[in-house]
Amino acid sequence: MSERMAKLYEKAWNETVDGLSDYKKDIIINNFPYESRQDRDISSEVARDAARLAEKWEKELKGKVTTPAP
Repeated sequence: MSERMAKLYEKAWNETVDGLSDYKKDIIINNFPYESRQDRDISSEVARDAARLAEKWEKELKGKVTTPAP
């Protein structure tokens, strides 16, 4: 995985978790490792959504030259 994709995945994860309801956010932040089925289902859903968002951003950036911020 490229460094750019790793950064996109991390940013997408943070954005996805930030947009969750307080109930789901509490599960993601405080219940790791996810032992109950419900917690695992929620974490899988969040991970899937974050991955899709990061891959969408990657497609949008494909071919564009980006420069790091100072």
